[in-house]
Amino acid sequence: MIAYGPATAESPPRTGWRTRLTLVPSRRFLLWLLIGGALIALATISPLIWILAAVYLLLAAGLAGWDARRLPPVSAFRARRQLPEPLSLGATQEVRLTVTCPGAAGLRGRLADHVPPPLAADAREVPGRFDEAGEMRCGYRVRPVSRGAHRIPALDVRVVSPGGWWWRQFRLALDQEAHVYPDLIAVRRQELAFRRGLRAYAGQRRARWPGAALSLAGLREYLPGDDIRHLNWKATARRDEPVTNEYEAERGQQLVIALDCGRLMTAPAGHLTKLDHAVNAALLLAWVAQNQGDRVGLLLFSDRVHGYLTPESGSKQLPRIARMLYRVPAVYAEPEYADALSQLALRVRARSLVVLLTDVLDEGASEDLVAHALRAGRRHLLLVVAMSDPAIMEAVRHRPRTSADAYDWTAGEELLLARQRAFQVLRQGGVHCLDVEAGQLSPSLVERYLELKERALL
Repeated sequence: MIAYGPATAESPPRTGWRTRLTLVPSRRFLLWLLIGGALIALATISPLIWILAAVYLLLAAGLAGWDARRLPPVSAFRARRQLPEPLSLGATQEVRLTVTCPGAAGLRGRLADHVPPPLAADAREVPGRFDEAGEMRCGYRVRPVSRGAHRIPALDVRVVSPGGWWWRQFRLALDQEAHVYPDLIAVRRQELAFRRGLRAYAGQRRARWPGAALSLAGLREYLPGDDIRHLNWKATARRDEPVTNEYEAERGQQLVIALDCGRLMTAPAGHLTKLDHAVNAALLLAWVAQNQGDRVGLLLFSDRVHGYLTPESGSKQLPRIARMLYRVPAVYAEPEYADALSQLALRVRARSLVVLLTDVLDEGASEDLVAHALRAGRRHLLLVVAMSDPAIMEAVRHRPRTSADAYDWTAGEELLLARQRAFQVLRQGGVHCLDVEAGQLSPSLVERYLELKERALL
């Protein structure tokens, strides 16, 4: 698996030549100046007010100057940023910021990180306070919406003076790259669930199907929904609580994930695109398949084949898949199913489970997919996975109230009917289909894979 840990960047030492340019008056200072201006305006009433205004302004200038000298220089500040490495696409993670300055103990401050929009930070500024050791720690959360490397160049710092008259505002060079990979957190969640004998997602269940080649994998606590025929009565009697046998499907089979990177996959579906949802699901499925002992391969295509990874098992295969999915391109072209599936037939001779992650809307694309999927389904066990478009589903669910709503509803119904007809033809030809909303793609795909394994259809 890919190494997972914090990546840290520290600001380099700086000289203090910009110190005189970094002082910004606070609201308290501006209020004092406003009162001084009012006294000057009232000085026309009595000469004594001139004296009062002069004394007041001299006092304000002295206090402001004394308070400014108590602020540490810019060169005394150091900053450090800790990023989760790698970041996971679509997952909420925390970025930690630390600013140190021995002379700033007890002072309040605010930090503004230069986070690029693809990381989708939840806060533009974060407040904090320096502790007795002169260290301020704070953080913010990000939810990346785009894969790849994203540069975070600098950190803006504001520190209030001890008397509250000034803000020292400056920028520290803190150049760092944030690498956003497919959702590794979902893989870790699934891994922990498998280790504990639980289901990673609500509703997941596994049952023995007729003809399945299963072997005993171990014992675990009985969960609601488990087949009572799998209860281990001897272990139940020893532990004085229900214990069930855990079975696993036949191992050592072959899975190839074919991922469409074409135009329709670039459409947004929630906070991610359909392609990014498919990338996350492909990585999770690859991990689950390897955990089941299967060899896993990957094919990327749009109007041409962008990459191919030979099905293999072992600890090095999943990092290869993750790196390949990290670089998946979004291509604004129609997918060529004929080219992709024909190359797959040439490279993969043994019968395999082929999971085709794609999307279809218009009838022409559906006919192209159906024709070549039926041909590929004669050699391989083919599962065609398509994601429902949230905008279309929303238009169909609601009752139309205006003429525009009625047009949207009619167009949506026609597209869904064409999609259903295509899936019906595929199912009649022996091709398995999964039509699911984008947000539920990962758990639904894993569940269907486990079902196919337990039915021993391959």
